[in-house]
Amino acid sequence: MTVIDTTPTTEATAFEEQYVPPRVELAVCPRTLNTYDGFTVSGRCTGSMVDDAVVEVCVSGVVRSARVDDDGAWTVRFEDGALGRRHAGVRPVTARVVDGLLNRAEVTAWVTVDEFEDGYVHVDERHEVVGGSGAGRTLSVSGVLGLGTHEAGRELVVVLVRDDAEACVVSTGTVRQGWRWGEWSARLPLDGVGPGAYRVRALLTDVAGADLTRTAVGRPFRLV
Repeated sequence: MTVIDTTPTTEATAFEEQYVPPRVELAVCPRTLNTYDGFTVSGRCTGSMVDDAVVEVCVSGVVRSARVDDDGAWTVRFEDGALGRRHAGVRPVTARVVDGLLNRAEVTAWVTVDEFEDGYVHVDERHEVVGGSGAGRTLSVSGVLGLGTHEAGRELVVVLVRDDAEACVVSTGTVRQGWRWGEWSARLPLDGVGPGAYRVRALLTDVAGADLTRTAVGRPFRLV
């Protein structure tokens, strides 16, 4: 009868003593988010075999990842619009890592994703021609607006268009500073613009996507 020695070797015992299971921590995690602005989540990983491991961060079902650097740090970036409108509410943020031995660690925090608020723009009914009928005259126009959730990505464009089926742009306005505070005003140059029926059109654009552009068209009026 042969007896097999199953006593662990010195090398195996030493490895088991040195091995440290993975651990992941959240260092920077926003308390509140909105559904269109990008954000970052960062933290640290510790353990014997986490160098260059992949950390996955899941926010309300949306996953982005990054690798652990030599110091154990990691940063995961979520681009503008990553969450989308459907993810508003109190949502979990979970960071996960798997080390070289396929052992897993994770940590979860909670964030509030604000309800998406759409922007709007409106054109006032009355406009004023400044400068008489000579060269250099302008059309003074105004209105109100709300920027909504994605405030940083909004821009306002004001144009004068013909009141016909083609609605050709005949003048582009200069929007005065301070328009982000709920009211806006602009001046449209009228050099080269002949008599006829026109409308003022205001476009509140958004860098997150063309589907977020809001347009307002004023009532028709005549220039003489």
